[in-house]
Amino acid sequence: MTNLAAHAERIARHYWGEPNAKLSQKGRTLRWGTNGSKELDLVKGAWYDFEADAGGGAVDIVKQYGKLGISGSVADVLERDFGIQKQAQKALEPKQYIQRIYSYFDTDGAEAYQACRLYPKSFRLRQPDGRGGYLYSVKDIEPLPYNLPAIMQHADQPVFIVEGEKCADVLIEAGLVATTNHGGSGKWLDTHSKHLVGRSVIVLPDNDAAGRTHADKVIASLWGKAERIKRIDLPGLQEKGDVADFLSERTLDELMDIVRQAPVVTAQPEAGDEVPAVEDGAVEPYQTMRRGAVFAMPPVEFLVDGLLTDTGFAMMYGAPGTGKSFLAIDIALSVAHGMPWQGQEVKPGAVLYIAGEGIGGFGKRWKAWEKYHGTKDEPDMYLLPTAVNFREPEDIARLVATIEGIGQKFSLVIVDTVARAIAGAEENSSTDMGLFVAACDEIKALTGGALLAVHHAGKDSSRGARGSTALLGAVDTSLMVGKSDDIVVLRTEKMKDAEPMDEINLIMQTVPASISETSVVLERTDEPAPRRQKAAGWRDNPQAYHAFQALQNLLIDKGVTRIHVTEWHEAHTQKEPDLSKQQRQRARQMLLDAGPVVCDKKIVWINKELT
Repeated sequence: MTNLAAHAERIARHYWGEPNAKLSQKGRTLRWGTNGSKELDLVKGAWYDFEADAGGGAVDIVKQYGKLGISGSVADVLERDFGIQKQAQKALEPKQYIQRIYSYFDTDGAEAYQACRLYPKSFRLRQPDGRGGYLYSVKDIEPLPYNLPAIMQHADQPVFIVEGEKCADVLIEAGLVATTNHGGSGKWLDTHSKHLVGRSVIVLPDNDAAGRTHADKVIASLWGKAERIKRIDLPGLQEKGDVADFLSERTLDELMDIVRQAPVVTAQPEAGDEVPAVEDGAVEPYQTMRRGAVFAMPPVEFLVDGLLTDTGFAMMYGAPGTGKSFLAIDIALSVAHGMPWQGQEVKPGAVLYIAGEGIGGFGKRWKAWEKYHGTKDEPDMYLLPTAVNFREPEDIARLVATIEGIGQKFSLVIVDTVARAIAGAEENSSTDMGLFVAACDEIKALTGGALLAVHHAGKDSSRGARGSTALLGAVDTSLMVGKSDDIVVLRTEKMKDAEPMDEINLIMQTVPASISETSVVLERTDEPAPRRQKAAGWRDNPQAYHAFQALQNLLIDKGVTRIHVTEWHEAHTQKEPDLSKQQRQRARQMLLDAGPVVCDKKIVWINKELT
């Protein structure tokens, strides 16, 4: 990211000169021109020209403003004028793409233009070019209210005006007639209002200063045109909350009751009472808190009492074979069923489990859990059976679309494991781990709940989680999982907002999952974990011990005592992906030589007499 931003800034300064210091934000954005018409995002390496309605990455600056010469090669210009070697130029392009398209239709029902939501988060408008493509300019297009055909078709129904297409779609899907304007708050115009003459209108502001200002502007524009206007400031919304948040927790009937009871607006909002809306490109100040607001803050609430806060970012780590996934599934199903977890009270809610290491044994574990706990009802549990790369914007966009498509407010998202969620990254890099943390924050903000990342311990588990300490620094809660014989030990190592709870011991119970399958469930116990005497040989070799644990867990998952050697090799590879093939072979051979594992005719089993 630093390399990309540095190149983009240097190229922009080369063609545009010195930026406008007053309108720029140090370390974040640079602005050029008296009114800041050109902007460069230093983090993303992306720019936008508001006057030309054009933008892109560093390469696009060269294309639009550089002298390409006879060859027309951008690569040649970058190498000649900026000393950027051709093999490094791929990094100049920001990963920006369309996440979602909102179409605006005219009075004839034809598509007039589109508002495209891009990743990283921004919007661009485009109109059909008449040849099956689009022009990224709408200067000659009159702004239209969203969902105009439905407004015209249902002339006897009230029109709900919200801020943003996402909220409008939520109400439309609920069977209401809803609309908005493109561009966000402060962009409602009289040209929008002329389509609502004689209509009954309900304005639903977002719960922030910009949203309230926007509502005033909408009502002022509709004054004298709409037959009657109601303004609904929804109760119980968090700061920046909206009607979509309201309906994620309340019903449509409750919303309609509030609308029916609300009085009609009887006075046009006065311009002098308005809080100025934040215009495109303007700097939005941070909000501060005074003593009274700080003292009035509610206490920390837990999703799982004493263990996971309800909106926190948590990490649970341990060596391979210590039972991390069993614990994660146990927590997930307890929350999804609204049942206490190992004696700790739970706040019921929906759970999204991202099973990045596959779902081979997941079904058995789920069945065994339900049989053991005697549950038969369908829990609010959603399993995503594939890895999501949290470093790839495309993967995060698909995850966001998946969550939005489910239409469920998730109380807990579990990422199992971090290694699968940052495939291809350097785990010791604070930059790569920082990208993972940022993506987790984005998902947490989207769901409004907690996120639990399941991670591996380092080769020396006593030294903490594997990889960069940036992850430990970012989480609110860090949980360490250990195992001695059949006792799983859960220890709270970090609890930012509360006192850490005492160590929990859980015994692994083998139970039937079906007629032919068994799996393991966890049961809290007061029995202390046995202290293993320091032994010579394979137990002192971490790689050999992890190979043993891979076999042991595989046998438990399958409910068998013997297995084909290739399955052991595959399980070992999944548990130790960072080791070379030769290192894994040496580790397994040590077990065969020492005797705790026996192999005969490509069938392997554990020699219990030596373990």
